[in-house]
Amino acid sequence: MRFALIMTAGLLPLAACDSGSVSARNASVAEVAAKAQGLAQIEPGLWTTTTDVRAIEIPGMDEPRIMEGVTAQLKKRHAIASTHCVTPEEASRPPSEMFAGKNSGDCRYDKFDMGGGRLNAAMTCSPQGQPGKMTMTMAGSYSSTSYDLAMEMKVSNPAIPGGGMTMKSRTKGARTGACDA
Repeated sequence: MRFALIMTAGLLPLAACDSGSVSARNASVAEVAAKAQGLAQIEPGLWTTTTDVRAIEIPGMDEPRIMEGVTAQLKKRHAIASTHCVTPEEASRPPSEMFAGKNSGDCRYDKFDMGGGRLNAAMTCSPQGQPGKMTMTMAGSYSSTSYDLAMEMKVSNPAIPGGGMTMKSRTKGARTGACDA
């Protein structure tokens, strides 16, 4: 789960000035990053991001107290706002990690559409050193100073009771000012 949230948090600063569009199907993370490189123009400065875990489903979880505890823990862990200073250099050339977290495993975009202030993507990953796979859909809006993205992540893994889980979340971010010197 941490992998998906890292990946999504990295993807979100793509809140680009709308100077075109990108569309890809069955493409690697590197291919999408190369296509979108010219679009990724955000305003440098201090960016604040919050992620709200909206729902978690674990098939076969028949103990409500455990499910409530897992949900509460994830909501608490990911509801904290984080800030990051984006330098002018970073704003002009976002790193490829924005399209998938560092050491994120073998990921491919089933689809990636970005343009006109909208982002719609679906990705499938096989995390390194772990059985199973993860599929994620992301949809939302962006500008050069903000973004709002809904995500649904489905993990299939025989090591998880019930064989997997689904998590729905929403991540918002905005440029909140200048960076401290």
